[in-house]
Amino acid sequence: MSTGQRRAAVVLGVSGLAVASAASAVLVVFGLPWPVGAAAGAAAGAAAAVGLHLGAWRMLLRLTGGSGLGGPVEAALENVLEGLCVSHGLSTPELRIIHSPLVNSLAAARTPAHAAIVITTGAVEQLERIELEGLLAHHLCRIRRGDAAIETLAGVLLAWPLTAVGWLRRRVMDRVLPPGRGLAADFEAVSLTRYPPGLLSALMTLSRHGARVPSPTVAALHMWIYDPDWGVADAVRHPGLDTRIAALNEL
Repeated sequence: MSTGQRRAAVVLGVSGLAVASAASAVLVVFGLPWPVGAAAGAAAGAAAAVGLHLGAWRMLLRLTGGSGLGGPVEAALENVLEGLCVSHGLSTPELRIIHSPLVNSLAAARTPAHAAIVITTGAVEQLERIELEGLLAHHLCRIRRGDAAIETLAGVLLAWPLTAVGWLRRRVMDRVLPPGRGLAADFEAVSLTRYPPGLLSALMTLSRHGARVPSPTVAALHMWIYDPDWGVADAVRHPGLDTRIAALNEL
């Protein structure tokens, strides 16, 4: 089990336990015998954890927007994605498009078999095919590693509720998310494509365009491949885009 998968399991467990404790306390206060209240609370906690596990990624996709494919360019992109997945025995995630001139992308997931990649039309139009392949490979690796799953859960459970307290949200997310996840996914991605210049060129294009996202919902800021919020985070635990570009340059 990867670090991302372990962290996702811990987040689900803690969430279920919190719901179970709160529900048990309320039921006992309202007069139920504690064994009955505890059992009912445990059931509520389990149901909450299962519901979160099943539904968080869909909720995140609704928050970020995006739609299915609708043109020859997008269809060609899907062919690139399917080629990567078939070549490496990976489940093919959904591919969703956000109609925006900005250049960025993200992945949301429950498991490697239940995942989606969201990419802007700006990225599709401005990146070459080999660059798009590197970008998609990066997200496939985040999904495979379990990083996309913990990012999705953290967005729904932590980032969204802490929207109004920016410094606390960033501090909590900095500790919950796996360290170095972006850099690790970059290295795995170039092992899939066997062509480091593809992803390197894509990241350099993202850097030139700046860290802007088409869907500014706080719940998903940390999920974009170029995260506009991560410049204030711990650069040692979570290397920024410049560090990732420099690392790929050395391959």
